[in-house]
Amino acid sequence: MDKQQREARRHQEDVALTRALLWIAAAVVLEGLLVLVNRFYINYYVDEIEIVVALQSLLKVVRIAGLVLAVLSILWAVLRLRKEQAVLLPLCLAAGGGALTICSHVVLKYKDTGMSMLFWLVVAWAVLAVVYYIYQKEFFLSAAATGMSILALWFVRYAGGAGYEVALLLVAIVLVLAVALFLKKHDGALPLKTPVPFLTPGCSYSVILASCLASIVVVVAALVAGAAAAYYLIFVMLAWIFALFVYYTVKMM
Repeated sequence: MDKQQREARRHQEDVALTRALLWIAAAVVLEGLLVLVNRFYINYYVDEIEIVVALQSLLKVVRIAGLVLAVLSILWAVLRLRKEQAVLLPLCLAAGGGALTICSHVVLKYKDTGMSMLFWLVVAWAVLAVVYYIYQKEFFLSAAATGMSILALWFVRYAGGAGYEVALLLVAIVLVLAVALFLKKHDGALPLKTPVPFLTPGCSYSVILASCLASIVVVVAALVAGAAAAYYLIFVMLAWIFALFVYYTVKMM
């Protein structure tokens, strides 16, 4: 590797690290907002009831606005992708809108139990961003599917069984599975006029597929067996994602 190639690689690594740090900074801001919501909406004093009512109205608006932003941003990303233009900005807006919608919905519906989960969920989002930019992309797909199964198991455990949240998460896991199969068919690249590599050649698709299938199976099993089973399956999937971390870390060496 000559000097020019080393400089180009160092530049790519710096860009990836900068973007990962920006996602971490966004997660810190979101955590701060959750702390404020927890203080003035969940653990409020009697004389602060007007603030609670105002926050409730604001959260309802944010829930709808975030969803609209996410949908429009995804459509924008698809249009730009067809024109082979950069899709980073619309995807970031879609992720931000989705995050606002999920957080506001969970706070409104699940109150203090949901708030406890959100503190961990925001950390998980930040970790996924770091995985996407620093680790292998196949680890990101496996971790995303596994993480969504853990979230679905939480809804089964604390939402009293099946709900549209669980159904949406199952659909999302199936979409990750479909993306993995699509990329496998096209040698890990997006089949545009100029193919855009996403997964490295010779990556372990079997691990991605196994993660997706395991995620679907445990959620379905929890829906059949009930909330108690969902509680223990959460730890099973946490162990799975730790095993994935070890596997991909060793693979990088």
